[in-house]
Amino acid sequence: MAVMKKTILCSLIAAVIGAVMGVISGVFGCAIEFITEIREEYYLYLTPFLGAAGIVVIFLYKKFSPYSQQGLDLAIEYQMGGVDEKGVVKDFGHARKIGKFPKGYAVLKIFNNLIMLLFGASTGKEGTIAQCGAAVGDYASRIFKSRKYSQILLISGVSAALGGLFQTPLGGLFFALEFAASGVLFYEAVIPALISAYASCFISKLCGYSAFSFAVGLEGGLEPLQTAMLVIGAAAFGLIGRGFAELLGKARELYKKRVKDPYIGIFAVGCVMAAALIFLHGGRYSGAGENIIYGIFADGEFYIYDFALKLVFTVICVSVGYTGGEMTPLIAIGAAAGAALAQVSGLPFGLSAAAGAAAVYGAATNTLLAPIFIGIELFGGDTALYIALSCVIAFAVNGNRSIYSSQRHIIRSFYSVLKK
Repeated sequence: MAVMKKTILCSLIAAVIGAVMGVISGVFGCAIEFITEIREEYYLYLTPFLGAAGIVVIFLYKKFSPYSQQGLDLAIEYQMGGVDEKGVVKDFGHARKIGKFPKGYAVLKIFNNLIMLLFGASTGKEGTIAQCGAAVGDYASRIFKSRKYSQILLISGVSAALGGLFQTPLGGLFFALEFAASGVLFYEAVIPALISAYASCFISKLCGYSAFSFAVGLEGGLEPLQTAMLVIGAAAFGLIGRGFAELLGKARELYKKRVKDPYIGIFAVGCVMAAALIFLHGGRYSGAGENIIYGIFADGEFYIYDFALKLVFTVICVSVGYTGGEMTPLIAIGAAAGAALAQVSGLPFGLSAAAGAAAVYGAATNTLLAPIFIGIELFGGDTALYIALSCVIAFAVNGNRSIYSSQRHIIRSFYSVLKK
């Protein structure tokens, strides 16, 4: 009875979280589309101020909420800690020092993300909305006096955030269950998180927001040689995702070590990035990368080096403080890598791009089920078998690397458990 009571209570609160996040995701998604249209039309006038925009972003974080710059790592620290009735986190790093999410966290993250994307930073959007979901879940646990269930409600918030912004409720569910610790799922949160994800997806559509998705058709299965090429490509996707995570970690460490004044650092790097972004195909690599994704799946247009340049720009921008998320850029990087693979291997173009999009994202975030479901929901059921195959192989070769430095690495091998 106690378990059923907890599930029912958390599910009811999760439905409220889903409704709130549906509105936030829908409005935020529409705002991103509006901002993107403005940037693409006036990129020559806006991109040169990327360095100045960086100063504004750093100032707002330091002035109003220093912890907010931590991104999803803050949510991981909070989720993995033990929370008592008063909301005090007992374990794991800086989370226990703050006890609850910073005030104004969600508003500040959204505002800063819009500034960064308006002026051309090569960063995503889903990190911001996932962090808002975590904050809303935390707020809900306090409002409804359910602090002992705060971890479940935090997961429900993240699930609702991604379910609403990408309109992939199953993908949002499994990402929320997986992202904090590789190798374990938080089964207690499955039902509430599922309810919140579907509620958010439904509400975000009512708000007039429509996320990108492309139905990739595939008549019949792949030939044995094509399947072998996909397996090799999947391993390459895994290495790209792993390389992204490692480069991002090293770039952050190097930047923190070498740059003492964050204002000077982000201004200088922002100015250099602005010049490079304008020079290389007129802002093609600015923003989250949806223009690259649309170009590949809608028109079959891409450059063979798209994935490499988008990777480099995103790593640099995120490492110096233009934090907004990596998921959409990773999908763009993976889709471009898949398109390049199709060009040299003879694999069906759409299938290869879809498999690359899901597998690179999964490898970089060190998640398995989330990218499979996100890939299927974005690109259609015809690709399901091959997306799953690609994600499994990419996950196997990523070496337990992750873009989330706070992610717990639980033992993933049953053989290793037996040896204990």
